[in-house]
Amino acid sequence: MATKAKSSSSSCLSFLKDALLLPTKNAKLFVPVFLLVTAPLILLQITNVFYIQPRTADMLHHINEVKNMDPSSADYAKLMVEIMKEAKELAMISIALLVITFAGSFAKQIIAFFATSTTYAGDRYSFPELFTKVIMKGRHLRGPLITVAMVGVLNVACALLLAALLQLAMRQLGVLYTAILFVLPFLAFLYLDVVFFVAVAASVADEDSRGVSALRLAWRLMTRVCRKEGFVLVVAVHLVAMVPSLLYAVALACLKKNMPMGLALFSVYALLSGLVQLFYFAGIMVYYYLAMESKEVMAHDYVNIPTVEATV
Repeated sequence: MATKAKSSSSSCLSFLKDALLLPTKNAKLFVPVFLLVTAPLILLQITNVFYIQPRTADMLHHINEVKNMDPSSADYAKLMVEIMKEAKELAMISIALLVITFAGSFAKQIIAFFATSTTYAGDRYSFPELFTKVIMKGRHLRGPLITVAMVGVLNVACALLLAALLQLAMRQLGVLYTAILFVLPFLAFLYLDVVFFVAVAASVADEDSRGVSALRLAWRLMTRVCRKEGFVLVVAVHLVAMVPSLLYAVALACLKKNMPMGLALFSVYALLSGLVQLFYFAGIMVYYYLAMESKEVMAHDYVNIPTVEATV
């Protein structure tokens, strides 16, 4: 019994090992993909450190100054114009960064899933070949775009719903009860986040799966076909993602005391985050193929079960 339990546990974890090794099978493709995944993170940190934080600090400093000034004075009017100018610049930078971040997120998901899908299938494309021979061929890109857009809307809706539930619970209940009751919706959100990624992987691997059909397939795979592996995938994705988050907190604290050290830690954070994202893109795609193979095996075994009439 112990041996059986051990083998079952190892089989649940084996696809994570395959996900770790998958990028090494085609380095000429995954090095550019890694850089593509990492670039938006570096851009975000540079913009935050050199543009958003200084402008925010200046605006807050001016707001504190204007509180002690005479509203009828010329200096007050001049400072208010400066505050409005800083707020407008900050809003424009934030909106532009938000658009770039969303576009970059869509692009890196699709490209990373195409890279992992083709490599898992045995193809060894270069980065330009992946575009010309796979992504831009026929209607391969249409399904993933539809699924990614739908998943993006659902993620935002789930986040807003989660925030509304938290706010409602804090008004009606104490902090302790709110924390206890908030655990289940938060865990459900984490689980659905991985289901959404599996849906994108399904739309990349199968042209016929897109949008709602991809989401239904992902839900069936996660809840019926490979439930243990699906649970392992959820835990692995979110636990591994915590590592760069801790480094980010350290980098923020260090940035105020030592700018060069803080920037160095931010660079390490961006590289580590890129590796983590590449790992869970690969893990999700490997899980998808594992679940689909299990589904096909189950269907094949069901068809070949001998009946009593056949035996007679």
